[in-house]
Amino acid sequence: MFGFEYYPTPGPVIDQLIEGLMIRGRACYEPSAGAGHIVERLIKEGASSVLATEKDSDLRSILQTKSVVLLGEDFLKIESHEISHVDFIIMNPPFSDGARHITHAFNIAPPGCKIRALCNVETLKNSYSKSREELKNIVDSYGIWEDLGNCFSIADRKTDVNVALLRIDKPGEASNEFEGFFLEDEEEEKTGAGLMPYNEIRDIVNRYVESVKIYDQQIDTAIRLSEMTGSFYGGQLGMQVTRNGAPLIRNEFKKGMQKAGWMYIFSKLNMKKLATKGLKDDINNFVEKQQYIPFTMRNIYKMLEIVIGTTGARMDKAIVEVFDRVTSYHDDNKLGLEGWKTNSHYLLTRRFIMPNLTSIAYGGGIEANYSSNFELVEDLMKALCYITGENYEGQIDLQAFLNYHYVLMHEGKHVIGIYGPLKARRADDWELVNAQQKRPGSQIMHNNLQWGQ
Repeated sequence: MFGFEYYPTPGPVIDQLIEGLMIRGRACYEPSAGAGHIVERLIKEGASSVLATEKDSDLRSILQTKSVVLLGEDFLKIESHEISHVDFIIMNPPFSDGARHITHAFNIAPPGCKIRALCNVETLKNSYSKSREELKNIVDSYGIWEDLGNCFSIADRKTDVNVALLRIDKPGEASNEFEGFFLEDEEEEKTGAGLMPYNEIRDIVNRYVESVKIYDQQIDTAIRLSEMTGSFYGGQLGMQVTRNGAPLIRNEFKKGMQKAGWMYIFSKLNMKKLATKGLKDDINNFVEKQQYIPFTMRNIYKMLEIVIGTTGARMDKAIVEVFDRVTSYHDDNKLGLEGWKTNSHYLLTRRFIMPNLTSIAYGGGIEANYSSNFELVEDLMKALCYITGENYEGQIDLQAFLNYHYVLMHEGKHVIGIYGPLKARRADDWELVNAQQKRPGSQIMHNNLQWGQ
């Protein structure tokens, strides 16, 4: 009914998955949630929050009836900053692609996260693909596994596959550079008119406060409606806020608004050049674990002071991460990864190869494939611009380079990217293009990328 990959996890197997884990009060994530058998157990065990991902639309409809936060449809497109606060990842991924799913879980999991996963035993015993080799090296380095045998013979939907249980603990400790810097004695509603002049930060705080008030008003309206009709209509009436058709509880609404608010502020203050993968991870982690600290003007400015003050350390970290990733792809690496002779054991040179940065677009062209490697390359550009003093906004990032049809250059540097045909541009874009073209050293380049170039 729900597809050939749908095999609900039996209760005794869930017992083994969570054995030894202190679920109560912790944030958990189920990447291939199905109808929610594991999700229901995590809720019953007292998890502070349960996040989930599921591709099948019918199964997502079932999950929406449970106390779960749905992140998206495709787990392989989930990014680290979305789950940087979770303590446990409990998963029963599709057995046909188990290696890729579990490896992705390890790559995006925050430091200190514990991963418990099921897969076909053959996935570990027969490493015929690069994804299986990479998973085997992760398990050898950071985990253990045991053969559960034919444990799905007692499932609602049976299979005779021998199943392995993987216990992987990602190294490191969860930390957040923003903890301890925020005052909690200022109420969210303390944002009346005239306190200070208008600016972008004040506007987003006001929008946030008013949005929470409107959310609460629909609850009050439901109560008043029930009181008005209860004596003769009968039954408790309710109203519900939804997002993309899924129920949205108050705390999840507030957290989502705060995360979006931080990214909006960085965009408006032209701070995109500082927003590395690590910073996005920290912001998500902070909002999830410190959600009761008010989203106020004072706290936002304090956050921005910390962001700016710690930029150097964050850029150092970004360089180390991309250095480690690039040099792990040399041709005789010991990690089971596909390597290339152009990549060095110990040098980050002008030319290097990173996998999974592109994919085949509709019609056979080239398009950006947003992945953890893609984020690292973007972070490297930000770090190098920070070190050299180059203007990050004047560079063509990798995604733009792959997706632009035309690029307006001035003295060899990017000025504006044009996604569609030139004739389709707006008038203000044309004005900029025409003005720039008149400058000496300017030119429009047709970005007609071809495979192999």
